[in-house]
Amino acid sequence: MPKPVFFGVTPEFLAREGLTEAIEPWEDGLRAETGPGSFEWWYFDAHLDNHTTIVIVFATKPILERGGPLKPTVLLTLNCSKRKRISRAAFFPASQFRAARETCDVVIGPNRVQGNLHTYQVHVEMEADPVTASGPLTVNLTFTGLVPPWRPGAGKAYFGDLDHYFAWLPAIPYGRVEGTIDCDGEIHPVSGIGYHDHNWGNIGLNEVMDHWYWGRARIGEYTLIYVEQICAQEYGYTRMPVFMLAKGDRVLTGDGSKLTMKAAEFVPHPGGRAWPREVDFYLRDGSDSIHLSLRQPQLIEAVSLLASFPTWKRLLLRLFANPYYFRFNAEMVLTLHLGNLHATERGPALFEIMILQGKKHP
Repeated sequence: MPKPVFFGVTPEFLAREGLTEAIEPWEDGLRAETGPGSFEWWYFDAHLDNHTTIVIVFATKPILERGGPLKPTVLLTLNCSKRKRISRAAFFPASQFRAARETCDVVIGPNRVQGNLHTYQVHVEMEADPVTASGPLTVNLTFTGLVPPWRPGAGKAYFGDLDHYFAWLPAIPYGRVEGTIDCDGEIHPVSGIGYHDHNWGNIGLNEVMDHWYWGRARIGEYTLIYVEQICAQEYGYTRMPVFMLAKGDRVLTGDGSKLTMKAAEFVPHPGGRAWPREVDFYLRDGSDSIHLSLRQPQLIEAVSLLASFPTWKRLLLRLFANPYYFRFNAEMVLTLHLGNLHATERGPALFEIMILQGKKHP
């Protein structure tokens, strides 16, 4: 019999976690222990006006090293409009990690993020990479939320019992970004739009999740977060859909219980996985309906999650699993019929695919 999964979206789970509908600054502070068994990361991404995309992650340890000790990690991926891509990972001794519990204030070596659910200052320094002959890189960005922080219920999913969990908080579903990128000694002022969320837990995602699709978009006046999560076979391939739709700075719906997804026209990847050219999300509730159509995906990142391991260990682990991460830019058509609200909007969207076991995924 499959193990149970509890998706903490009801008022009972809010009370259990000491939460209310209003999100407090401490919820974006350090939430998990940093030693073996737990993990945590603070994620930021930005789409800049010059068509550059940037992803920054502050983490207590790499995603597949939950069982290990504190291994402070900073990840930076920069995709420029001229098809230039910079991807860096920096690891630091445990002594160079500090994080506050009452608010978001995380320090990893010379890197730091500070924020209060509305405004965040992100500073990242990466050394030169002799392998790619690229120089040092320094990023200073300010994220300012334009849509208030949100979470589905308590923002937690519990696996097997109520002691083992994975948690998620989108602190900035949509916001403005301004700052500078210092690349090879040249400082470039930048601006654009951005997103920030926070994840933590005490159970291995590779143990409880088969795969997920996650995406976000800002199209016209509308902000969307859309997620299809499929649990591992041991948990009965339970679905945990998540959906948020806001118009301006007002959330119209945060109920993803009726969300479904279809993916089609899969393309094989040299890494041994496959990704779809067509992804559709549907939400139907009586006469209300929402349709998200994602087309013309452009692959901007494809990474084996085994990359942080030594070569000999990667070869060994590939005998048992092939965890993979894909990230895309795509064109979205949003079709809305909610009460008296009827709209069709088109624009760019982002989505990712995380394949941890992939028994239910090509």
